[in-house]
Amino acid sequence: MIEIIFAILSSFTFAYNVIGIRRGLQKMDYITCSLIVSVITTMSYIPLLLFINISNVNATSALLFALSGILAPGLARLFFFQSIQRVGAMITSSVMPSQPIITAIFAVIILSEKPSPKIWIGIIAIIIGAIIIEASMSKNRTQKVKTPWIILPLLGVISGSLGDPIRKIALNISNEPILGTIIANLASLTLYYGIYYFKIKKDRPIKSEDFKLMFTTGIIMALAWIFTFYALSYGEVTKVTPIINTQPLFIYFLAHFFPKEIGKVHLRPLIGAIIIIIGLILFLFI
Repeated sequence: MIEIIFAILSSFTFAYNVIGIRRGLQKMDYITCSLIVSVITTMSYIPLLLFINISNVNATSALLFALSGILAPGLARLFFFQSIQRVGAMITSSVMPSQPIITAIFAVIILSEKPSPKIWIGIIAIIIGAIIIEASMSKNRTQKVKTPWIILPLLGVISGSLGDPIRKIALNISNEPILGTIIANLASLTLYYGIYYFKIKKDRPIKSEDFKLMFTTGIIMALAWIFTFYALSYGEVTKVTPIINTQPLFIYFLAHFFPKEIGKVHLRPLIGAIIIIIGLILFLFI
């Protein structure tokens, strides 16, 4: 049950972050936004080093944590942030729930996990619910989306899907979720800075106002990744990842309070939200 709680907390915090990311992308490009959020997220982990036994992590697990960080949040965040900028928050968050089925396939291949029929039903329910929410929201959006940009959230999904099994392997070797989170975020920070330095720095220097704007988002992102690592530490990938990706459910409810950042919603997406909840119930009673 503890892994379910961590997964739900992860889902909510990731969903809430869409608000801050959307605000940030109105002021800066997605690479600069990714770098600033990553810096704040990584810095917020420094006090946690006091509670970590570094000797429990060997070279193999450290490299796997770093690889998972390059995939997600690294590449996945770049794809998702640019997707939010290009196609909008609602479409991006609605494509993301396809990640559980891809992650489940990777988990079966890489980790030899054997999801029960109820888990597959729960995964399908979550995906169907998200699709219904996306379909309902798409009728209300005013932004015209060019088809090629739809590939951005899909690339983010693939990166994130591959990152989760790798994180699980690393945690099986060294069960240190907090240190794993730090290593993963340091790896993604290195990726972001490299891209920023060679592509953006001359045209768009970082300002102190940027850090003020994204401070809360970075802190919440730090919490989201800690919740994710602990969920993966306690549970199987095929069980916790679908719950982490119930973000459209929380996006739906948050949209009522933040319509400017997320978009206006109506009653029709409620059907999708109910189906996602049914999927969650299946996971809770497996």
